[in-house]
Amino acid sequence: MNAIVVPRRAFGVGVVILQVSCVDGTPYPPGASAPREVARGMTAVASGAPGGHATPGAVPQGMPGAQPALGREVTVSVTSSATAGAVARVPAVAAAAGGAVRVDDGRPRIGSVKWITHIWSTPDRPKNHLPIGSIRFGTSIALKSREPVPGGGCPARWYAVEPLGYVCADETTTFDFDSAYWKALAELSPGPGALPYRYAFSTGAPMYSRVPTVEEQRNAELDLGPVRTFKPLGKWSEGHERLVSTAEGDAIQATAEVPEYFRDHRSIPGSPWNPKALAKVRTIPAGSGLAYVKAFAAAGRTWLLTPDLLLVPADRVFPYKPTAFHGVLLGKGGEGSGGGEGASLPAAWIRGALVKKLVRGGEGVFMAPGGGEAWATKTLVALTGKSALVGKVRHWESREGGWLAESEAVSVVQAAERLPRSIGADEKWIEARILPGTMVAYEGLRPVWTTLWSAGKGGVPVKGNDPKRFATTETGIFAFQWKDKVATMSPDKGAPSVFFFSDVPHIQYVHAPLALHVTYWHEDFGHLRSAECLNVSPLDGEWLFGWTLPALPEGWNSVRPSKLMGPATRIVIHGQ
Repeated sequence: MNAIVVPRRAFGVGVVILQVSCVDGTPYPPGASAPREVARGMTAVASGAPGGHATPGAVPQGMPGAQPALGREVTVSVTSSATAGAVARVPAVAAAAGGAVRVDDGRPRIGSVKWITHIWSTPDRPKNHLPIGSIRFGTSIALKSREPVPGGGCPARWYAVEPLGYVCADETTTFDFDSAYWKALAELSPGPGALPYRYAFSTGAPMYSRVPTVEEQRNAELDLGPVRTFKPLGKWSEGHERLVSTAEGDAIQATAEVPEYFRDHRSIPGSPWNPKALAKVRTIPAGSGLAYVKAFAAAGRTWLLTPDLLLVPADRVFPYKPTAFHGVLLGKGGEGSGGGEGASLPAAWIRGALVKKLVRGGEGVFMAPGGGEAWATKTLVALTGKSALVGKVRHWESREGGWLAESEAVSVVQAAERLPRSIGADEKWIEARILPGTMVAYEGLRPVWTTLWSAGKGGVPVKGNDPKRFATTETGIFAFQWKDKVATMSPDKGAPSVFFFSDVPHIQYVHAPLALHVTYWHEDFGHLRSAECLNVSPLDGEWLFGWTLPALPEGWNSVRPSKLMGPATRIVIHGQ
């Protein structure tokens, strides 16, 4: 891996920026090139400023039955599928931010305070080797011993870490867990759950290193226009705006006390920011996604505290509404099973706004009775396996009674009948289909989970065409190359200037520049939306991250498959 370091003041504290082609909304802003992605573990861009294995738990019971927006009044009764029901974990998703996990188990530890701290297989950082993982700034991992180990290629000393590997105790690390700067950083480390932070959409918001005075605010924001003003940015940004809430009632409110280190316009002791310098560090480009931990009131405004210890005025961003959508566990212990047999394949995902339940009449004709029942969008409908072809349209019988027609609004998922080449009988693997927008996780030939996802807006790739240029998701069989629990994504090679998505959770790189990752900015799953990557919901991203191999060791932020860490889960991507 070659880490390209951005000058300290170019962005923020400890932010790792990934060059991505996965953001949605093309064409891109005027003057911007199509986003690139270089997967971490291969090439990363890190800011120069300092700055357990994720347990997936049970997938929420049932599928959220989101009510479609209808342009006219219709008379139907919407029935849930066999898997529909209350979404038990939605409150956890909405409130997951700001719950940093504190570790005080008595073991010696090493912390990361800036950039990215890599973990190596041997204590020598050989040029032809890649790291096996990383530590995120503001977090720490356990040491095997307080005593250093001999090694080379490190300006300081090497230490063996748990459960394996070595860390160079260079300028990115600390053993001083009592400093004000470390304590401040550690308070902002990612919380547990599907969304480790809260998120908001920037309309062009300034970032400050301390609470600015009223006069400093006025001078720094002369060119930013009025506050609380939302204006769609155009075609390139429409995908970023789908979950933005502009309602006055959803405006971010101050709910926390002013942190002691920010009182009286002070800077944090030990902070890399010069307290005598101007408070404003930079402006977050309009169309970007911002992560924040808490909101507090000071100097006449509400301020959002970001994971890199910078402050953003809440009146220049709009909150993202977290989606409740998630996939369904299959088989024993799955949705609606009560510990017995739950959902199974074949099944149909409802991708349209509303799909009416059909009845089969004489001569094999299917019709929707007036005032009949219907399935809501993003519902999984269990099928009997019985189907009938009428003309060119195949109809499927549901287990709860009634039929549905396979169409752009309905994607039928059938279990694989044979394993892809080179995949073992008990091996974990994922099957993703671009046009149907469906995904299934398997253990051998046993399907264990299914969901909807979003592929590149360009549809099925054409041989010879550049996936990045044509916004298509590449097809084939791939092994995941790197897993990041949290990372910031941007189309820019250096410090972000076009736009970025801060602290995206649960990213799994297929190969540069392709990744499977959470999107907190849209919920158009089942439809083409990405610029190239595989977009999944926060709950699905969390589940997949915990299910795929290799597992993320305790305290680590990243892990790379290797002989030391174990093999990678593979994903098979089809066009149809």
